[in-house]
Amino acid sequence: MFTVQRHRPSPWLAPFVRAFEARSQRLDVLIVPRPLPARPEHFLEFYLADRYRVREAATGAVDTAPPAVLVGPQTYRRVDVLLTGQLDLFTIQFTPTGFSALFGHPTTVLTDQAHDARSVLGERVGEVSERLAATPDMTHRVAIAEAWLGRLVSGAPEDPIAWAARQMTRLTGGVRVAELAALTDLSERQFERRFTAAVGVAPKRYARILRFREALRLHELGDATGWAAIAHAAGYVDQAHMIHEFRALSGETPQRLARSLAPARESGSS
Repeated sequence: MFTVQRHRPSPWLAPFVRAFEARSQRLDVLIVPRPLPARPEHFLEFYLADRYRVREAATGAVDTAPPAVLVGPQTYRRVDVLLTGQLDLFTIQFTPTGFSALFGHPTTVLTDQAHDARSVLGERVGEVSERLAATPDMTHRVAIAEAWLGRLVSGAPEDPIAWAARQMTRLTGGVRVAELAALTDLSERQFERRFTAAVGVAPKRYARILRFREALRLHELGDATGWAAIAHAAGYVDQAHMIHEFRALSGETPQRLARSLAPARESGSS
């Protein structure tokens, strides 16, 4: 089980960064596989000890993650990770539009991709990684990350798409795209185009992924009795609709996916 520490960013960085997270674990078994179904986040992850091995779901080909990896939203189960050895990870989790606002990169090039962070963000990433590895203290690691990101923050007013993406996230996809477009004074077509450019995923697909993640969260909490109740609470039409979406976004039924995720449960604090 991972030991997890989570820290909120400083208020001035909160429009761009959702959280900083450190995860550590020593694995006594040789390899622990973990499926990676669809997920909405952009994040930058530093591997400060052993690195993940990554297996492509379609071909079974296995590769080793780079020392720092930049990952965009995933719209389907593209890869699984194979956990092994001593793991010490530090992750910067961006808000839906935070990465594009900070770095000015089009997020669509990250969708369904994972890149060596140095190839996208430059060699400064390597310097940050070395500084993070030099201290095990979470507070110091957060300070290092915030000092680096702070140089990128501008005083420009928040884009309305950032607000709309936050609303969609807060409501776990339970809002109509036409309503958000109207609230941002954009036509539905303009809204969809700008949302996709800023977030990396079209708004309707993004809402589907958020609903899927909410169903997984409810199952982990154990608050709902059975998958039918989870389907209702997460906003699906019925259980059959939820099963169809799980297959599309993870390649598994709800029960099979939950079972495969169970060995990688995490414990920690924030």
